Amino acid sequence: MKTVLLVDDNRDVLEVTAFMLEDAGYEVVAAHNCEQAMQVASVRTDIGVVLTDLNLKQGMSGIEMGKAMHKEGLKCPMIVMSGDCEPPGEALQSWMKYLPKPFDRKTLLAAITEYA
Repeated sequence: MKTVLLVDDNRDVLEVTAFMLEDAGYEVVAAHNCEQAMQVASVRTDIGVVLTDLNLKQGMSGIEMGKAMHKEGLKCPMIVMSGDCEPPGEALQSWMKYLPKPFDRKTLLAAITEYA
């Protein structure tokens, strides 16, 4: 079973997304901000993919957080979610994929399966 590190500062989005993933058989580790996510990433070696919101209210953006995690040794792919109309101006890394919000269960699971 793949483990997904899910990062979103919107509690509703976090809960609904976690439910969709768990219902599909993934183990979900949820974090409400960059700090929590970085702590989890530093101790969990089983993370298969990071699914993060782009626009986190505190600290770094999802992309900046991903780059920091990568620098710290986390080498899994990352999916960056955003309600913005366009993909982020910041350059996505080769190991990052953009997922526009809102998305349905099928689109979410396709992104995870294809990329993770």
